[in-house]
Amino acid sequence: TPVIMLTALDQDIDKLMGLRIGADDYVVKPFNPAEVVARAQAVLRRSMAAARQTEPRVLRADPFEIDLEQHEAAVLVGKQRHALSLTLTEFKLLAQLARAPRRVFTRAELLAACLPEGDTLERTVDSHISKLRKKLEERGVEGIPAGVRGVGYKLWSGE
Repeated sequence: TPVIMLTALDQDIDKLMGLRIGADDYVVKPFNPAEVVARAQAVLRRSMAAARQTEPRVLRADPFEIDLEQHEAAVLVGKQRHALSLTLTEFKLLAQLARAPRRVFTRAELLAACLPEGDTLERTVDSHISKLRKKLEERGVEGIPAGVRGVGYKLWSGE
């Protein structure tokens, strides 16, 4: 968990001690709120980059195999492997759901993880999920991703 210390202690020894005991950043009062936001975003960027480095290159969540570096996804139906032709957003959604197949992701979580660059509405996720579902149905995979009414989506229905 990233830690930013906000404190009135402004001596060098205080700053050094805070950073030595594990803080990722140290901000002294009085502070500019915009600066704190920028520092928080920088710390989160660094921690997300570190998390991505420890992530496996290929995600496997039956019946899917998702190569994160090559941006390729495949589905195993019977004993046949079928490549999936997905848009970047569909690929990101499938990968995010495959990271925790039984977890229910809210639309807001999926939006933040897969479409962070714009002012996209949460219902846009529904549209992308629908298109992803149609492509999977064409390959013989039914009911994936599963919708959880009033909450969001998960990869498997758990049935």
